[in-house]
Amino acid sequence: MSRRARRKEDTLRRIEEAGARLFKSRGYEATSTREIAEAADIAAGTLFNYFPEKRALLIHLMQRQIDLALGRAFGTLVAATIDRELIHVFGALTECYAQDRRLGRVFVKELLFIGGERRAESAAWTFGIVKRIASLMRSAQQRGELDPSIDPVDAAQQIFSMHYFGVVTWLGGMIPSRAAHEARFEGSLRLLLRGLRRRAA
Repeated sequence: MSRRARRKEDTLRRIEEAGARLFKSRGYEATSTREIAEAADIAAGTLFNYFPEKRALLIHLMQRQIDLALGRAFGTLVAATIDRELIHVFGALTECYAQDRRLGRVFVKELLFIGGERRAESAAWTFGIVKRIASLMRSAQQRGELDPSIDPVDAAQQIFSMHYFGVVTWLGGMIPSRAAHEARFEGSLRLLLRGLRRRAA
C-alpha cells in the first residue's frame, strides 16, 4: 500500500471512529459535521471529500456494522432447516438495530430518502444482502426442502422485505419490543415458507 493510500485509510478510520462516538454520545441530530471533523482532527473540507453530508456517514457506519454482523452470522451458521438458518441470520440484523435504536431509526429513515449516486450504492448494498439470503434458499432447494421451481432471489427479496417492514414498525414504536418483533417475524417467516414448500419434491 502506498503512503497516500495509507493516509487515506487512516483518515477514513478517524472519521468513522469520531462519527460513531459522537452519534452515540450526542445523538445524530445534535452532532454537526464541524464537530466530527474536529474530533477526527481534519479540516471540514476533507470530511466532505469522504462524506458530502452527515447522513452519508451514518449510513456508511450502519452498513459496515450490518456487514460485520452478517459475516459473523454466516460464519457461525450451523446446517439446519431453512427456517432456523434464516432466523439465525436475521437475528444478527435485528441485533444491529437493537444496539442503538435511536441511530437505527435514523438510519432507516435516512436510507429511504438518500438520492443520486448514494442511492444506487445503497440499493446495490441491499441487493448484496438479498443474494446472500438467496444462497440459503438455493441450498434448501437442493436439500428438497423448498419448491425447486421458485426463483431463490425472488424468495429472498420477499423475506428481506418482510423483515425490513418489521424493523421499521418496531423502531417506530408500533411493535412494543424486540421480542415481539422477532416473534412476529418468525411467525410470518414460517407462514411464507409453508407456501414455498407446497410443491417441494
